[in-house]
Amino acid sequence: MNVHNLFILILMPIIFLGCYSPSKQVSTAGASWNVDIVSASYDIVNKLENNLRQPISQDAPIVVASFVDVSDLTKSSAFGRIMAEQVGSRLAQKGYKVVEIKLRHSSIFVDPEDKGEFLLSRNIKEISAVHKASVVVVGTYAYAPGYDRYDNIYVSARMVNPVDSIVISSCDKKIHLEYRETRHLIQ
Repeated sequence: MNVHNLFILILMPIIFLGCYSPSKQVSTAGASWNVDIVSASYDIVNKLENNLRQPISQDAPIVVASFVDVSDLTKSSAFGRIMAEQVGSRLAQKGYKVVEIKLRHSSIFVDPEDKGEFLLSRNIKEISAVHKASVVVVGTYAYAPGYDRYDNIYVSARMVNPVDSIVISSCDKKIHLEYRETRHLIQ
């Protein structure tokens, strides 16, 4: 065997080992899986902004409704309300003009049992006219109990153009929370 072949035989395994990257094992026992709800809601806004099909003016008002349970669209929870609050907060931080709908009640239903603000009218044009909204942000969530001490919540958020009811951006997010926190927010 010549020196060239010997060199190749020694060098090839080293090259392959250098390229090898073991798969990362993710443990659900550690806090690294636990997603901060604030970070998750801010990430949703960032993705909604990045996924826009048409530009929106930062001067035009945006209405954010409580996120609702996908199994019962008339029901929200602390989780659905806090997601809407944080999404609205992030939009305002980014310079968008967010309408505080708790101060306006004409087309928005505020449940007397504090279940959240729901856009009652199916006519999104009416809602946008009353609140002069250029965009309406709506969202749904689904709770999925976990098999360990963590649960999952699947969130879908959409920005809707109230003029033609077309979705101009959408985002889906899986949030992994410790079961005690999840159950407290969902109930």
